[in-house]
Amino acid sequence: MPKVTMDDVASFSAEASDYFDELQLQLNKPSPSKEAPTFSSNAIAEMCKIERSQMRYLAKKYDLPTGSVVTGGKAKEYTIDEAIQWVKTVGKNPSRNIEAGEKARVYAIINYKGGVSKTTTAVTLAQGLALRGLNVLLVDCDPQGSATQLLGINPEKDIDTTESTVMPYLLGEKPDLSSAVVSTYWRKKNIGNDTTDEVYLSLIPSCSFVLEAEFAITSRVDMHARLQEKNEVPEEEQTIYPFWQMLKNGLEPLREKFDCIIIDTPPSLSPLSMNVMFAADGLIMPSPPEKLDFTSSIKYWNVFQGLISMFPDAPDKKYDFITILPTKVKSTEDHRLVKAQMKRAFGPWMNSIEIPDSTAISQLLALDKTIFDVSKPLGSYEAFRRYKDPINNLIDYVLLNLATAWDEEKKK
Repeated sequence: MPKVTMDDVASFSAEASDYFDELQLQLNKPSPSKEAPTFSSNAIAEMCKIERSQMRYLAKKYDLPTGSVVTGGKAKEYTIDEAIQWVKTVGKNPSRNIEAGEKARVYAIINYKGGVSKTTTAVTLAQGLALRGLNVLLVDCDPQGSATQLLGINPEKDIDTTESTVMPYLLGEKPDLSSAVVSTYWRKKNIGNDTTDEVYLSLIPSCSFVLEAEFAITSRVDMHARLQEKNEVPEEEQTIYPFWQMLKNGLEPLREKFDCIIIDTPPSLSPLSMNVMFAADGLIMPSPPEKLDFTSSIKYWNVFQGLISMFPDAPDKKYDFITILPTKVKSTEDHRLVKAQMKRAFGPWMNSIEIPDSTAISQLLALDKTIFDVSKPLGSYEAFRRYKDPINNLIDYVLLNLATAWDEEKKK
């Protein structure tokens, strides 16, 4: 066999990237960008938690959209704008009181093991919260950019690295993360003279450039140390640079703009991951009931506990909730056994919601789509419901925690 040279690697990489770009164009015809989904009457009723038979009466009472008849059929479909108008008017979801100073809550999807449905959970949760009428921001901190890809943006082709991603802020080029926010296809579709720009789900994208985040963070620490040696740091700041608070500080202005911020994390416990842990108000750990995943999750908390003990302000950190979410669950004896072990180990932190393993969802992900991107299932309706019902339960779980957190803020 001939030796593999670096030129061979470069050619291989270029050819694979070219093929991937062609594939994306095919998946997203007629244009290489995704469009907001439409929703059936059943979907509207489900999101509003009403009976479909009530929709005609409620539409008349509140002057709500009645949808458009699908070409060649009798069923009606609703745009994302119409769906959210229904949810905000009829649904009974918590809302942030901006005038009272209530801010967004930050919830992170964590695990340092790949393949546990971390990104899928982050994106579907963000979409689901947006469909409940919240103004949502998804922060992609994974250099693989999978969440960015799912939200219709090519991580290596469509991102302005001088503005977007967390990197310009981490490098000290931006005062915070406000300039990194971009719109997604989950936005109001302008029709006719209506040019109102309303985005329901925003994104701070990621790409391979974010791999340098660890170096950016440590370089800030080194710079602070050098300035400290030269007595160029104010006396009150004569201590280790609080690098673990960088992401939290960068997100602070955005907490006044958004209702909920979801963070997808890299599969590691790195300086960037630690930043996420300190920026978050709640933590969700997806974990399949597999022995290796269970073992990995135990080690995660052991390592995390050891790391946070190094930070002086760690004892004051409090979370709205921490929960272990069983994902990719199968109806097999080994999964039942490991679930029982997980419940024993994690106790009240173990979530009762279980996200099943689903071939139908795998097919959607292969097309860069989530369960909220389609109005009809690719496979059987039963398989679709088996997956979507617990996802809706997870959204309700997060909404309940949001409502509780905002109520507590009112009491302060």
